[in-house]
Amino acid sequence: MKRKLSDIFIEIALQGLKEPKYGNSEIMHPLMILAHIAWQRETSDPNFMEGQYEEEIAKFNFPQIKIKTELISTDWSSILERMRNYKRLRFPDDNRIVTLCGFTPRNTLRVEWKEN
Repeated sequence: MKRKLSDIFIEIALQGLKEPKYGNSEIMHPLMILAHIAWQRETSDPNFMEGQYEEEIAKFNFPQIKIKTELISTDWSSILERMRNYKRLRFPDDNRIVTLCGFTPRNTLRVEWKEN
């Protein structure tokens, strides 16, 4: 049985953090967007949200100090590339296509998918 994609996405998103202790931070929201993009680019569309995700992430408007303190880089594209590499290495044969990814009102992650 395959692991829940929500658990996998959290694992992938954590690759953008300097330390796991920031895993409950609001910074996880844009990291989850990047995890979703990384997954889709590796399973179905190599250009998924190309030229769009930066605008979505900018809406969070995090102070630079928060980004520098919690993230491995201030460059979102390098974090995305790290996540893509992680997906290729850890989940090379999992080709599920994500149809929905987001946080619920209870702040849990919901991921829906279909087989590729």
